[in-house]
Formats: sequence, C-alpha cells, structure tokens
Amino acid sequence: MSTKKVPAATTLDMLRSLYDFKPTYAKTLGFKENDYFILHSAFTKHKNWWEVMNDKGEIGYVPSNYVEKIGVTPAFYLQFVDKCIDYVKRGQASTEIVTNAIDALLDKLKEMKSNVEQMLEVTYPSIAADDGPPLLYKNSEGQLESIKNAASKCSSNSSYSSLEYRKCDIFEDPIKPIHKKSNSKENLKKSMDDIQGTYMRDESHSKRSDSGIQSNSQSNLTKVSPVISHHSVYELIENVRINTQLSHEMSRIALVTVVQGLHELLPASVFPYLSTILSYSQESLKIDDVQIEQTHDASRLKIIFNELISCKEDSQQRSWMLHEDESVIKEYLRELIQILTNADASISKYVVSSQQYHVITTLIQYYQMETRWSIRQLLLQAFGVLCSFDKTIVSIMLNSILPGELARDMMASPRNVAKLNYSSLLLTMIMSMGEPVPITHYEYLGVPFVTFVLDNIECPPDTDADDQIPELFTNLITAYNLQFTVCSENLILKALSERSVAKALIERLLLLLNREEDPVKIFDHEPKPPHS
Repeated sequence: MSTKKVPAATTLDMLRSLYDFKPTYAKTLGFKENDYFILHSAFTKHKNWWEVMNDKGEIGYVPSNYVEKIGVTPAFYLQFVDKCIDYVKRGQASTEIVTNAIDALLDKLKEMKSNVEQMLEVTYPSIAADDGPPLLYKNSEGQLESIKNAASKCSSNSSYSSLEYRKCDIFEDPIKPIHKKSNSKENLKKSMDDIQGTYMRDESHSKRSDSGIQSNSQSNLTKVSPVISHHSVYELIENVRINTQLSHEMSRIALVTVVQGLHELLPASVFPYLSTILSYSQESLKIDDVQIEQTHDASRLKIIFNELISCKEDSQQRSWMLHEDESVIKEYLRELIQILTNADASISKYVVSSQQYHVITTLIQYYQMETRWSIRQLLLQAFGVLCSFDKTIVSIMLNSILPGELARDMMASPRNVAKLNYSSLLLTMIMSMGEPVPITHYEYLGVPFVTFVLDNIECPPDTDADDQIPELFTNLITAYNLQFTVCSENLILKALSERSVAKALIERLLLLLNREEDPVKIFDHEPKPPHS
C-alpha cells in the first residue's frame, strides 16, 4: 500500500504535564511528569481545572497549571489516539461508564483519527512503519525532541509553543469531534490555519520581548517559591487549634475545608502550594521530639503538671486553709483534661512518658492524699483520658494504690451516684487489659467488694435515677473476671456461690452475648486482651 508523506510543518495541539499529580478529588486524573493528554474541554465550572483524555481513554479533570500546550506531529497524535482506542476496546479504561457511553467514546476517537487522516492525507502504514522518521514532540522550550531519543534536539520552523501563551487563545477552541461533511476537509484545514496563525502572532510578540523572560520567570518562580513541608502544615493545624479551641482532628478537618475552598477562589498559579498543603493535611502527620517541645500544648502540659506537683507537695506540708487553692487546682485540672482530650495524642504521650511516667505516679499519690471530692472527680476524669494513650499507663495505675482507693471509695459511698459512676468506670478501664492484679489488692478487691458490686446490680441505690449503676457495675464484673483463669481461684464465682439469686446480672450478660458485644473492649492497646 502506498503512503503519502506528511507535511513537516504540520503540528497538532496536545497537552503535556509539567509535574507529577496525585488526584485528591473525585473525577480527577493522576499523572506523572511528561504524560500527554488530549484536551476534552477547557470550559468547566471550575476555572482552574480542564477536562482531558489520557492515553488510556480515561476522561477526567487535571489542574490547568500542571500542564502545558505543545505541538506534536500527526504521527504521534494518531498513535496516541490508537492507544486510547485499544485501551477502551479492551475494557481497560477506568471511567466506569456504561456500554452506550463506551461505544460513543470509541466513535468519537475513531472520528478524531479519521478527521486528522483526511486533513493530512496520511494512511495508517505511514504511522506504524518502523523505518519512518522518529515521532517528534515539542518540549516546554519550544524545541522538537524525538520520542525515541529524548536527548536529541532539533529546530523547527513550526515552533510556536511557549510558556507565555495566552490561556484564552490556547483553548479557545477545545478539541471536539467533527462530523463528516462534503467540505469537512476544507473546514479542518481552515481551523488549523487559524490556530497556527494565532500562535505565530504570539511567537512574533514573544520574540519582540526580552528573549530571556521565560527562563528568568521560571528562575524567579523557583527562588520565591515557599518550601512547604509536613512540619509547616502541622504548625498550621496547631495554630488553628490554639485559636479555635478545636481538637487536633477537627483543626485538621477545618484546614482541609479551607484549602479546598481556596481552590475555587485563588488563581491557578497558587494551586501547587494549596495541593501540597492538602496532601500533607490528609496524611498522618508525625513530628519529631524537637518540634513537639516547641508546641503550645506541650508547653502548657508541662506547666500544669509542675503546678499540680507543687500543689501536692504543698498539701503534704500543711493541713490548714486548703480551700484557698481549690479553685486554682480545679482550673489546672480542667485545662489538663481539655488538652489531653483535644491535643495531638503524640504530644500528650511524649510529655506524660518523660521521666519514666513520673507525672502519673505523682498524680496517683495526689489522688490518695486529696480529700475534696470536687478535685478527686477531676483527677478521675484525667486518669480516664490518660489510660487511652498507652498500655504502660494502664499498667502503672493497676500496680499502684489506685485500684484499692477506688474500691474503698465505692464501698464508703454507696449512695453517691457520681462517685460510684466515676470510680467504677476507671476501675473497669484499669482492669480491661486482663493484666493480673497484684495480690496485695485483694484486701480491697476481695469477695466483700465483689458482693457489694453484685448487690448494686440486683438492687441499685434509689439515688440512681438514670439506672446507670447496674450497667457500669456489670462491665466492672466482666473486666474483673479477666483476672482469673482458674475457676477455683475466681473470686466472682465464690461471691456468686454465696447468693441465692443473680437475675439482673444474668439478664445483662445474656443480652451482651446475644449482641456479641464485649463491654470492656475500650482501648486498642497491644497485645489485645481476650474477649470478656
């Protein structure tokens, strides 16, 4: 089959990516640097996004400032279209479209191919022939490069691509399927001449300008471009948290929301920076100890712990006028709970674990010597939050005097619902990991204590208006039961054997079994305890 030579000066418009891009929105396409696209539509409701087709026939959106327009040879263009057709036919396009849409896409690709072949009078063998000239494309400097050997450079009279082109001129007429008519060849030829004329005028204007303006602008962009690291993004999140009192996670979500909104408001030139911030803020940000030391939350935690330690030591030395410091201590404890609850967990873990968890043992000692319930209640809340950070903290509390203190408080205040609630909940947390209780604790956690718990499950105090005690105490029983692996040593079974009835407990346990729920699966610490 005879073939006709393609005019050397004829080039077709395509897009080429300038950078790598990771899709962060639905319907966006990811790509690597120097990937090629056919423009599908430059006129979208999002001014900074263009709808394109990649070499797999996938249609989606790409950021407009991540791509540049270049001129390619018809052979390269047709080879690109052939590749799209091949992918679509093999069902490898990931557009998840129905059969009718796939057929329409194939028809469109075939029509694009046919139109170019008609205009240039090129037949397929001239594209696929191995002995033909290498496929050429224009780089960002307006030079032609071989697709087979990117290192080779050659000049071309048809070069009219430049980074200084006007966006409205480039995509004034996006690629669209052209229906075959009797004068389709003439229309196509006229369209190509118009486009070429436009860019020849642009090139002429560019030549009259300073010849180094493009390289200088790129150099200046590199110089003034801010370095955005995960550390700087983390600081942004922390600034949001400090100024809004939101949690670390909610502050991260707030930053993501703002950055996504800025995509619609700001020019495309800032999109790379916004995209970097968005990418970092959607990842799990980890910071080193040096940066943790510089955070506001770490600084406040250290101050609060030091003040509470001072209060504890001061209370040991005096027993008079303690009421004067109550409001100050309560304020410190409230701030401590707020920071432990809302701050980045890595900050809290770092500060708490310093000096071999000295602050934990100090707070436990303070709880033991403190008699005011208003302060004890806040300490119990702080202990509960601390347990969620680290299994080591749970172990320290279990092996301290805290479990005995909690059991003693509960038995000493059988009608104080608030004290029963807080104490039983923390005791459940401490025992939920199934770690063996020190034998010295059985003085407070023996059969009399278990009997007290069972009695309140069967007959809760009349002050428990919301019926919370039976549920909390049932959870405590199931957590305590993890301590015993031998039935003969199980204190719960011994206490039950002394009772004539345990109807309420059995009903609640059966309900948990039917739901297949583990009421004491509270933490994600490793190793995980057995199912209660």
